[in-house]
Amino acid sequence: MSRTASRLRGGGIWRNGVILMAGAALVSKLVGALQKIPLQNLAGDRVFGIYNAVYPFYQLIAVLATAGLPTAVSIIIARKLKEAEPLEGTRSTVIAASILLGATGVFAFLGMWLTADLAASWIGDDSAALAIRVLSAALLFAPFAAVLRGYQQGKRRMGLSAASQVAEQCARVAIMILVLQIGLSAGWSDSALAAGVMSGACAGAIVALILLLIGKSRDRTIRSDTVPAPIGRLRLMREIKELAALAAPVALASIVVPVVGVVDAFMVPRLLGDSGMAESTAMSLFGVYSRGGPLVQLVTMVAAAAAAAMVPGLVSAKAGGQLDELQNRLSLQLRMAWMMGGAAAIGLLLLAEPLNIMLYKDAKGTLAFALVGCTALAGCVNAIVAPALQALGSARVPAALLLLAALLKGALNAALVPSLGIEGAALSGVIALSAAALLGAAALRRAAAGLRPPHERMKRRASISPAAAGVVALAAMASAVLLAERVLGAALGYGLPQRSLAAALSLAGAAVGVIVFAVAALRAGAIDAHEWRAIPGGDRLAARLRRLRLIPPLDER
Repeated sequence: MSRTASRLRGGGIWRNGVILMAGAALVSKLVGALQKIPLQNLAGDRVFGIYNAVYPFYQLIAVLATAGLPTAVSIIIARKLKEAEPLEGTRSTVIAASILLGATGVFAFLGMWLTADLAASWIGDDSAALAIRVLSAALLFAPFAAVLRGYQQGKRRMGLSAASQVAEQCARVAIMILVLQIGLSAGWSDSALAAGVMSGACAGAIVALILLLIGKSRDRTIRSDTVPAPIGRLRLMREIKELAALAAPVALASIVVPVVGVVDAFMVPRLLGDSGMAESTAMSLFGVYSRGGPLVQLVTMVAAAAAAAMVPGLVSAKAGGQLDELQNRLSLQLRMAWMMGGAAAIGLLLLAEPLNIMLYKDAKGTLAFALVGCTALAGCVNAIVAPALQALGSARVPAALLLLAALLKGALNAALVPSLGIEGAALSGVIALSAAALLGAAALRRAAAGLRPPHERMKRRASISPAAAGVVALAAMASAVLLAERVLGAALGYGLPQRSLAAALSLAGAAVGVIVFAVAALRAGAIDAHEWRAIPGGDRLAARLRRLRLIPPLDER
């Protein structure tokens, strides 16, 4: 029994909880990204465009209103429990967070509701106002769910917090599809359909809140015969200030991605409309432009998950003064970012047309789809560089670079969209995000070099061979994907409907590309023998790969 209690108090459950929370975040992001595909298939490009124009606006406000608060609440509650303050301490924190986020949520809701017509005119489609108002209702519930998530995390009860994230996304998608089916059967307008789709966000927030409230109601920390002491106003004010101070940096860092989406939402439909298009046509084209986004999000999500797994090793190496190991880990992490992002970008570029047809039923905007797919390279680099810089103590650099990318994206949109249309918007994304990725990679190298004493900075080992191996693997992958697409297209081109053929080409091309890239990278030595130790579980994995002859034996290194 004592051993079990020790495990519960120790790090085992906490580590499992962290894994559980990471898994829940990945699942919720996966559901959130993939739900856009049935949305476009059922509702069409204009409703899809309204959704992609309005949702970043809500996301930006929601992030400012709630981001960082669950972590801040969990930090304070965990600290108070450690200091044996389970009764009044945790209650005052929850009340203070509820007041802070409740007020923020109400003001955010009023702001979105009252400015809906103005925001819709900025977007370039007045019919988006109803969708903005419906979506704003989610801000009345999401903040309280954020508070209770932080409460559960602070008590190291990760299961309920993780379940609430997944339940929120599943409820959002289920309501979205149900409302779409009802609206399509009833012949609703595009404006009404878009507003109905947005109701899913409110429903998801309500489901998450109910689930967390049920969990909170079962918390018997306070005995039934104990009357809680009143909490003073000064104590609550101190708690609110502490919560705000902890949450503000996270919130400011988290607004970067929504800001890029808001730049497109406020500029692209309007610029298209200024060129002479009708509002509905411009919004439909914006929907076509948004088709490649979910796939890039999936790729970036995988890269971010890989980066998160390697961050503890970076922190440990830095804290322990193991500078050689830190350099090796950073070199591997940066090289893997370029390789993973390059492979994803090449695959999306070469398979753009069949992927477009398979997912969205036609080939509209295939060039824009391909260009958006190319941003997967910069997305992977940014996703991996940002946590590495944070681990090295340079947390402000990635936020500053991506905000710079948003400004550059806006300037390039203004220059390219009037003449090139949605292809100009896609090209501006490639340029702006690539600039941020290159600057971020340079900042990471500089931060890593700065950790060494001046007389040792010239002693860094150059890893030319692994980098060259990555280039060889990318070239082999591109050749294999092109060959597979040509051969399979010739064999099946006359026997399958267009969408089925596109699915066969996409899936076969992706499978061939992944296999050839992985085998070529491993055999060419893209990861050095000593670098496998920098990967969680890398030693065991390397031993298995050597037995399968997928990586060279140690004596060949």
